[in-house]
Formats: sequence, C-alpha cells, structure tokens
Amino acid sequence: MADSTLTRGGLSPVAESPGIGLYAERGLHASLKALYAARAGARLEAAIAGKIVDVVLPDELVEVQTRHIGAIVEKVLHLACVMPVRIVHPIVVQTEIQRIDPADGSVASVRSAKTRRDVYSLFDELVYATLLVASPNVRFDVVLVRARELRVRDGTGSWRRKGDHVLSRDLLDVVATTSFDTRDDWLRLLPANLADPCDSAMLGAALGIHASRARKILYAYSKAGLLVEAGIASRRKLYARVR
Repeated sequence: MADSTLTRGGLSPVAESPGIGLYAERGLHASLKALYAARAGARLEAAIAGKIVDVVLPDELVEVQTRHIGAIVEKVLHLACVMPVRIVHPIVVQTEIQRIDPADGSVASVRSAKTRRDVYSLFDELVYATLLVASPNVRFDVVLVRARELRVRDGTGSWRRKGDHVLSRDLLDVVATTSFDTRDDWLRLLPANLADPCDSAMLGAALGIHASRARKILYAYSKAGLLVEAGIASRRKLYARVR
C-alpha cells in the first residue's frame, strides 16, 4: 500500500470514442481522467475487449469511478482477464464552496467545509463490490482530494442546501493517493498489533474510526478471502487472518 501525490501537467490525448463517455463528463471525474491520461503512451476512451476504457496505459487500464463502484464490477473483471485494471476512486476531504449571485454571476461568498471522509470511506462502496477486493489484476488508487463546488441560490436545489443548485464540482488539488496493488497492500490496512481474531469494535479502536465503519472493512475482507469468520463474542462477529 503506497502513498503518493499526483501532479498536473502534460496534454491529454484525444478521445478515441468521444461519443461514449465524454459528452456528459465534467468536473472531478474529467480532471482525474486527464491526470492519468497525461502519462506517456496513454489512450483516452479506447475500446478494449469490447469495453470502452477511460484511460489505456501501456501497462494497465484505468477506470475513474467517483461512486457506485458496484456498477462496474462485471466490466472490471472482464477487462482484468486481458490486462491489469486500476480503479481510481476520489474521496473529497475538503470542499471550497463558492456561491454565485444569480443576478450578475459574481461570486457572492466563499467558505471552506471539511468532510468526515477518509481512505476508509472506500469501504462504503466496496461492501457492494467485494469481488474486486484483492482480485487478481485489479488495483485501486484511493485519491483524497480538495474540491471546489460552485452553487447558485436559485431555489431549485435541495432544502439541505437552502435552495442552492450545484453547478459543478471541480478538482482543486490532490492531497494524497493510497494504492492497493497487491493482496499484501490490502492486508497492511490492518494494524500489525490488531488482536487475532478481532471484531469491529477492536478494529475501529485500532484505526480510530467507529465500529460500524470498521464492520464494512471486515465484511469486505471476509468476502474477499483475506479474513475468515471465527465465531461470535459479545454478539459481535469475530474475524481471523487466513493462515
């Protein structure tokens, strides 16, 4: 499990199948795709094994998925039979909210909002995509990002946003990237001093997260064969490392 930082730079190649996935794209998804497509030898929106792939690199295929990872399980496993697939999943950890004045388009206000999301938020998605966890030829980049959200208060937005309509969510910068390329990378997410077997409360305490969030990690790992169920204690399931 490696930490790195993506940087901007270079020119993205022209999409080979622009009618498939680019017309409705913008914001965070498009920016991350451009970052990966800026690498040498990249092809954008190319057809591979009957599927349109976001970015084709010489040594792997890249799919940027901002949410609903479960929706691409079949596609990823199909492509992984051809060559390695890297799923890029952004997690917004801080948002700069700019409210636009609908009268003249000027910026009426700017504020910064931190979220409670982190690398473990990946498992909110993976509980619906456990087949991808530590799967052969499937890799993950969990990209923590700062984003800018443009809003206009025109009354058409949700009551939670006081009627603000979200115009776009754009990438400001990448904070950090955590890569899960191998089975060992996934296992390193578990603290070395974690009790074996453990339950969700134990894992949550070790990682500094709520037990309900830790439970999602244990569930995904057990479905992926990284852990096995080892009984119940105090009404909580126990999980042990695979020997």
